[in-house]
Amino acid sequence: MEQHTFRRRGLGLRGVDEQRVSAGYVLYTPLTSRTAHLISTSGEEVHRWTLPHRAGRHARILPNGNLAYNGAYPDSPNLFPMWKKYCGGVMMQVDSTGNIVRRYTDPHAHHDQNHLDDGTLLYTTLEPLTPEEAARVRGGIPGSEAPDGTVYADCIKHVDPWSVSTDSSSADFEADGKGGAKLLWSWRAIDHLDFDKFPQHQDYPREHWPLINSVSRDSEGNIIASSRNTSSVFVISCETGKVLWRLTAPVVNQQHCAHEINSRGDMLILDNGVFRPGLAVPFSRAIIVSRTTKQITWEYKDRSTGGIGFFTPFMGSAQKLENGNVLIAEAATGRIIEVTEGGEVVWEFVVPQLNDYRRVMGERELEEMEKIGFSYESNAIFRAYKYRLEDLPWLPRQ
Repeated sequence: MEQHTFRRRGLGLRGVDEQRVSAGYVLYTPLTSRTAHLISTSGEEVHRWTLPHRAGRHARILPNGNLAYNGAYPDSPNLFPMWKKYCGGVMMQVDSTGNIVRRYTDPHAHHDQNHLDDGTLLYTTLEPLTPEEAARVRGGIPGSEAPDGTVYADCIKHVDPWSVSTDSSSADFEADGKGGAKLLWSWRAIDHLDFDKFPQHQDYPREHWPLINSVSRDSEGNIIASSRNTSSVFVISCETGKVLWRLTAPVVNQQHCAHEINSRGDMLILDNGVFRPGLAVPFSRAIIVSRTTKQITWEYKDRSTGGIGFFTPFMGSAQKLENGNVLIAEAATGRIIEVTEGGEVVWEFVVPQLNDYRRVMGERELEEMEKIGFSYESNAIFRAYKYRLEDLPWLPRQ
């Protein structure tokens, strides 16, 4: 009998309502791979990119049709055991044939390396705190700093690596400014966050604070950030660095992928829900939150199972589609669904690429991963996105 739970339950397309699913193609990147996959609503793979680096989170399609791919920096330092699982650091643009058009690296980048539509990069990175700074960070498991006793804290950077030249001989830039990369804006959590309002959750280690897992821009040009370890979504002023707006538990809990979806500033968020105040049973949901009232105006959770049928303890995404449907990634289990505004599932797909990290990691990386028990087959993804045919000019028309 098949012993892997996901294979036994079934992989690939699990169901489709052809009348109500939105037209388009879904992009996903298995984290235990060096590939990105584009599939139709029938579950057929229509395009694949094979990249030189294993996935360092997700990929998306840019307005110019190129693939924005975030790979794991091959020689990233061993900061702490969990670092090797979620580090990124290689931010590339790749054309439809797999040719690398642009490449920018930062060995301390992690989670959301956001390739903006104007060609610039907005991304999360980290830095070590001094002992005095680390002592100001509240919460977390006592004594759970990095192995050398360090606490690492997040920074956000907005850079234009391509401002000098984009020809093939000079399109590979490092974070230190090699090649003319231009730093447009930067922000340090330690300088701007209120330690009383942003404490580390009591059950998370102190090695990384506040663990920002998504960054995006709102309609006013400010930065929307999501901090998993403090269960906070907040808006940062690009002029002053101050926090202008904050949302926290019980509305959001260890959430991901917070981003603005309309002119009112409302936000769509994947709310993971590992620890919900006053609730013993965890469940995940996708929610839309009013920027004005901080109230939930729309919610999807698996009501057919009382909520427990949809749960991803980490990672995940939600994307509002043109017809009103929402594409949701139950990321930890590689499950992607499309739901209507009324909460009905009209498409379900389970990533069929099941691999072990040992197939895509170097020996030194694996030593760190073994410490946290990740030597098993996984089909996990970080996010999934859906695109219309007109967004893919290189895709053959039927």
